[in-house]
Amino acid sequence: MFFPLQRLLSLFFVPLTLICPLSAQETGAEGVEEKDWLEFYYENPTPDRFIPQLKDWAEDGTLDNDHAKPALIAFISQLIRQNREKLADWYSGLAGLEPARMQVMHTAMLFSRTEEADTLLKEQFGQAYEDQKAETKKILEMPLDQRDTVDMLWGFFYATGSPEPIRRLILCFRFKDAPDKPAGVDVPEDYVPLYKQLPDFAHNSLLANGERHPRLVEILKVLLEKDESFLETEKAGVRAVLEELGQLPTGNEV
Repeated sequence: MFFPLQRLLSLFFVPLTLICPLSAQETGAEGVEEKDWLEFYYENPTPDRFIPQLKDWAEDGTLDNDHAKPALIAFISQLIRQNREKLADWYSGLAGLEPARMQVMHTAMLFSRTEEADTLLKEQFGQAYEDQKAETKKILEMPLDQRDTVDMLWGFFYATGSPEPIRRLILCFRFKDAPDKPAGVDVPEDYVPLYKQLPDFAHNSLLANGERHPRLVEILKVLLEKDESFLETEKAGVRAVLEELGQLPTGNEV
């Protein structure tokens, strides 16, 4: 069945409440083993488990969970980038998935930005895919105040363990001093813009993940010491997280 890719992102990324990346994983019936395979994948990559795992997620309802989709899509997109030579076999191995669940894979392929994914999706969707790709930003370039971006950054991190998504998350702290009501915009009295929630969300999600991921703590320390591009507000946000974790290097007190 053909899925019009110009509607793919709107079909997937249903407006979500702002959630902790860890809670985005609380999706399946089996629990700990499945969560840990995704969350700590970067520590022990096992791509041969991907097909049976995705089928398990289809059976237990994870692929139907709107809260899980952003992190899952980003996670899978990076597995594809790491295992491009396996994509054709993975794709054929998932041929039996119901169309709505296969959309998770299609969107992950779109975000993978690989020639291998391009070939498969062009064959399936033609020009509609080309149009969608042209309109879709890379994960590390998505606006931070767009719903689902932050969850996608965590999915990226769980797959790679790389500092790039963490660097993007730290930029959330720059919204701490943003105005509550943008000039010229009629904002209801009880409405809190999403961008105003980002600093607290960044703090809480970095803290929760820092308690479980020594790799993340090391990334935060290195970025605090060596990345000269951060604003003082962003550095202060990192210091506050490290201090609460009991990991703030001497001389960097908040």
